Amino acid sequence: MATLTGKNTIAATGKSLQPETAIAGWQQWHSDLPGKPVIAGQLNGGRSNRSYLLKSGKQKLVLRLNGNDTLLPGSNRRCEANIWQAASHAGLAPPVLYSNEQQGIMVSAYIEDRLPSQPKANISIVEQALMLLKRCHQLEVDAHSLDLAEHIYQYWQLIEARHRPVNPALLEQRQPMQDLLESPRFKAAKTGLCHHDPIVANFVGSPDRLYLVDWEYAAKGLLVMDYAALAVEWSIDDELVIALSDVDPELLIMARVLYKYMCTLWEEVQL
Repeated sequence: MATLTGKNTIAATGKSLQPETAIAGWQQWHSDLPGKPVIAGQLNGGRSNRSYLLKSGKQKLVLRLNGNDTLLPGSNRRCEANIWQAASHAGLAPPVLYSNEQQGIMVSAYIEDRLPSQPKANISIVEQALMLLKRCHQLEVDAHSLDLAEHIYQYWQLIEARHRPVNPALLEQRQPMQDLLESPRFKAAKTGLCHHDPIVANFVGSPDRLYLVDWEYAAKGLLVMDYAALAVEWSIDDELVIALSDVDPELLIMARVLYKYMCTLWEEVQL
């Protein structure tokens, strides 16, 4: 399923830069590697980026080649790297070893992924995922803010620019979702740094220790949207999310509806 933010355009994947070219500058990575890394395989990098598993002696790294035009408006790769580094220092994310926004390269430590395919069945993993989001929300780091109303408006601009019939269900939801965003409960909702992409694939590690990766959509926003996205993407009942967090039950229900609406908008943009 799409992320909360999705992409403002169908993402290019930075194919002009090859991993061999990126690896050629490995001595600039400021990491204590015993020798030039070799590519051990390609990892699942999603639509936005391409990621590769690298090996140097016994060390394993992740080389990510950034996709083009996949960031939120107002953000940049340097901001992402700063947020990721802050998350790493807090124990929420693998360490970033090197980042070069001009070249479109990010190198991070590799975390062996030993999670089950259906993590929601393990209450310990769900608890850890929720705790990671809560700790993310407490990070003090400079970041831009995500304006949900503006983001939805941009989706509609892309959809209407095609001059094709629009999904009638989306048209019916447009005004109610705008009203929801302008409701007093939503306007009073708590804000802070959000990951904004808590899909299952962005949690790595083991049932005993989880990490969050891919912070390119991280921004200040409504905390409840992270919880709603997790509930939808992980197929977790609201009752469990509410029990393991301090989120307002009614606000979570509203955020879940809004998140699904934004996912549908994202899917419409991709058609």
